[in-house]
Amino acid sequence: MRKILLCSLAVLVCLVANAQFFGVDTDKLSGLFNSMNKLPYDNAVMILKGTMGAVSKDAKAYRKAAELVERMGNPADSLHNEVLYVEGLKDIVSSYVLSSSELDRPKLLLEMANKNRVGTKATDIEYVATGGTTHHLLSSDKPKLVFFNDVDCDACAKAKQAMASSAVLKEAVEKGMLEVIAIYTGNNEKAWKKAECPAWMVSGWDKKQQVEADEAYVLPTTPLFYLLGSDNCVLVKNEPSFTRIEKAVAVMAANADTPSSKLVSVIYSIK
Repeated sequence: MRKILLCSLAVLVCLVANAQFFGVDTDKLSGLFNSMNKLPYDNAVMILKGTMGAVSKDAKAYRKAAELVERMGNPADSLHNEVLYVEGLKDIVSSYVLSSSELDRPKLLLEMANKNRVGTKATDIEYVATGGTTHHLLSSDKPKLVFFNDVDCDACAKAKQAMASSAVLKEAVEKGMLEVIAIYTGNNEKAWKKAECPAWMVSGWDKKQQVEADEAYVLPTTPLFYLLGSDNCVLVKNEPSFTRIEKAVAVMAANADTPSSKLVSVIYSIK
């Protein structure tokens, strides 16, 4: 990890020098963004801010950096990183590099990215359980794994199968350390009722369409996972990988007395 940090710093120094005298090497810029996901929380944020500052003197390079930042908001992209995505967008909208018309899109993206961002309290929504009872997502102070899904989605079905066979999730639920709530975001009630879930997983339906219509949660795709702490603080947002989520649940369970504010940086480093 230290080697990666030193390499990233070296590339950043090179970018600064090039920006001053020759213009930014966009290939090195792309490589630097790729390396950020391998760094610890504080170091990654530091490198990102330093990079945006280094390329701010070169409008072409800054636009390239802005494109890379936008990729960080895409769960299907190798650059996906919800924390750095927000930090990058904040830099873009506060800079004077891009024109006012160019800033319209990043401003809108930042507004959406700030919803349920990592480190903040999640938004409460109402859902209907299979028995017809109505519940609220944040009604308990128990940590929660929220699985946003579409019952007609093959990838969602595969993710649900992986969850059903996960000893980590089952053990955490049985020990009272976790709630697993699958939220169907579509409007096909009959299809939702036919969908099967393990007995230890809550199957819920967003009947009021608060996710899709009201954008209580902005989901670029499905399936996506949210991991919430006991204070309903978002620890992981828009995560497509169940493997990473399973590791995050294990870490959270092993650090049950750790405040969410500290868990965020610990879980951030899980790859």
